Amino acid sequence: MVDEGFTMFTYPCLAARVIGSKVQVPHSLWSHPAITHFRSNPWANSLISSADYKPIRTDSRRMKPTGEDGYFATTLGTSTTIPHVLTLQRRDISPAPSKTPTWLPATKQEAEAAKANPTPSAMPADIIMLFDLASPGLSGHPDIVHGGIVATLIDEAMSLAVGAHTSGPASDAGDNARGSIFTAQLDVRYKKRVTNPALLVVKTKVVARVGRKFWVRAQALQEDEESSGGHLEWAKRKVLKAEAMAFWIVTPDEKL
Repeated sequence: MVDEGFTMFTYPCLAARVIGSKVQVPHSLWSHPAITHFRSNPWANSLISSADYKPIRTDSRRMKPTGEDGYFATTLGTSTTIPHVLTLQRRDISPAPSKTPTWLPATKQEAEAAKANPTPSAMPADIIMLFDLASPGLSGHPDIVHGGIVATLIDEAMSLAVGAHTSGPASDAGDNARGSIFTAQLDVRYKKRVTNPALLVVKTKVVARVGRKFWVRAQALQEDEESSGGHLEWAKRKVLKAEAMAFWIVTPDEKL
C-alpha cells in the first residue's frame, strides 16, 4: 500500500494537545497508513511519540493540478521506491537568526578557521522526515540507495523546513503550502552508504534567514544494523549517513 503523505487531512485536523509528556492527537490521524506503518519501527515510534513534534501533511506527496511535485508524489511514490513518508514538525519553531551563517567547511583549513564562528547545527530540527526506502527502485549499487536520491530526500525535507518559516496551511484545492521556494545551492557531504530496504530519517533546520533568503542544515541518519540495543531496539546506534547545507530563496510569483 502506498500512502500519499496525509493527502486526505487538512491542517485543522492535525490539532493535538500535550498533557504532561504525552501527545493527544485525534484518533483518525493515528489511523493513517503512514502512522500505522512507522509505528512498527521502534526508532520511528519514539520520534512520533515525542511531545516536541506533531505530524503534518507531506505537501510534496500531493501532485498539484499543474503537475508540480509529480516526481516526489508519483515517480518516488511506488511500492519499489518510497511507499511511506511521514513528516513531523516541531511545535515551537523559533524565528531563525538574521545573521549569515558560516558554510560547511570543505578543507581542514576552513574547519580551523570556522572554530571561531562554527556552522550552526541542524538540531533541534524544525522538520523530521521518515522515509520508508524500498528496493530495487532506489538502488544505485545492490542494497545501496543512489546518491542522487539521498540528495533529493534532503532537499525535500529542507523545503518543508523553509515552508514552516514562510507559509500557512494550504487548501486541498491545489495550493502549494510551501509557496514559491527554490534551492539556489545544495552542498551534500556523503559520510556512509545509505542502505535499502530500510528506514531513513532526515532532520532539517533553518539556521538563518535574511529577507527572502534562507540557510538550511540537514542530517540523514539510519540505524546501525550491526549493533544491538538488546531489548531496547530504539537504543541502536544512529549513524550519520550524510549531512548538508543549502541556500534557499523565496521568489515572488510574478517573477516565475
